[in-house]
Amino acid sequence: MRLSTLVGRYSAAAFIVFAAACSDMPTTAPNETVRPSLDESLDPLDSKTANPDSMVANSESAVLHIDPHASRTYFFGQNWIYFPANAICDPATSGYGPTLWDTPCSPLQTPIDVTVRWNHRGGHAYAQFSPEIRFAPASARNRLQWVILGLHDHKRIRNTASYQMLYNAPGTTTWVDESKTDPTLKAWLNAPTNTVLQRIKHFSGYMVAAVYGSTGGMGDASY
Repeated sequence: MRLSTLVGRYSAAAFIVFAAACSDMPTTAPNETVRPSLDESLDPLDSKTANPDSMVANSESAVLHIDPHASRTYFFGQNWIYFPANAICDPATSGYGPTLWDTPCSPLQTPIDVTVRWNHRGGHAYAQFSPEIRFAPASARNRLQWVILGLHDHKRIRNTASYQMLYNAPGTTTWVDESKTDPTLKAWLNAPTNTVLQRIKHFSGYMVAAVYGSTGGMGDASY
């Protein structure tokens, strides 16, 4: 299935959802009082219960036709991703891997098709993207240049819980919480749409994970 972007009835929805996302974006990185740290048991997740291959099985899929020169929101199911203009690195020259996430790159000049598969496990959303591409570095203050992923959770979002998107390291069953080393990658919530939002620096598989509040709440991971 090929999704056109911001046309017809989706244009209004795109504006509303992204406007809501921007209104919820913190003016500073969430601190530990607002967003409790994730339980260490989430890094990595138990590969027996969170194997990426099993999560892709029976998933829905779509092809997003991305115009790299336009700032647009692209929808897949109840999920979405926002690309600022010129945010996609040219995969032919940029390279890919954790040591390159913040390395300058040449922006992509031609449209690219991205396949996304999405599913959920234990009520939490999961999305996998291909091909593997990374995005142009942007400073912590330059939020308008962030690529933002919004995943609609199947469980009701709770304000007393801490949420984070974990990414699946390619070719492994390891799940990584990148916010531990980069505060700009901490997730935040859009409670009215039951969506977890996060800046992302590259495409891989992403899954929402939740741990209930650090005081008087549950200590076990929910996934």
